[in-house]
Amino acid sequence: MNTDIALRLKYIGTGTVTSVTVTAATDITMITSDGGTDAYTWADYTTLGALVDGINRDGIFQAKILDGLRSEATAANRFVAAAPIVAAFDGNGLVYDMLIDTNTIAPRRMCSRISYDRTFGSSQSLVDGHRVSINELVSNFTLGATDVLGIKIYECKPRSRGGAETLVFQKTPVSGAISTLNWSDGKASITAKEGNDLVVIVTDATSFAANDYLTVSGVLE
Repeated sequence: MNTDIALRLKYIGTGTVTSVTVTAATDITMITSDGGTDAYTWADYTTLGALVDGINRDGIFQAKILDGLRSEATAANRFVAAAPIVAAFDGNGLVYDMLIDTNTIAPRRMCSRISYDRTFGSSQSLVDGHRVSINELVSNFTLGATDVLGIKIYECKPRSRGGAETLVFQKTPVSGAISTLNWSDGKASITAKEGNDLVVIVTDATSFAANDYLTVSGVLE
């Protein structure tokens, strides 16, 4: 639980990072030697798309949405408090991950993005030459409500091509048992167009259990 990465941030300034802090009720704040203090509030940036665009526009950090959608709302207590976020190495440098609180705000949700590059190691022109596919979903949910059509898969264009998020599949999740979902007995898959990502999001109006999980298996071409 609480492992979905809403935003991944990489410092691209010319100085040093003092802290990157998430205050669950209000904002994410970055303090750096060259940018000073930059606070991005949920009130001013009401969607993940607006938040990531605002951070990128200021040019101190590079930001990307991972386990979420541009259209998803930011809100008090939507994100896990971190004072500060501990930087981690993602294979291409140090990053700061802002996590989503899975079970605090309705609808409760789990999410996973299949992307050619979940780091900052590839340019968009390189990503545009590759495709991603989803072959199988394995889940174990104990849901409080079992939302009808609560499993959804979106194909997402990059921001440079408009950022459209198109629903391509939906199904009602299974609660109380391990469930495997694939297509044509595992011989088919859902495949995005070149350069696009696939995002699986599962919602429930009430709750997920503490040990619930969603595993997405796919292919990067």
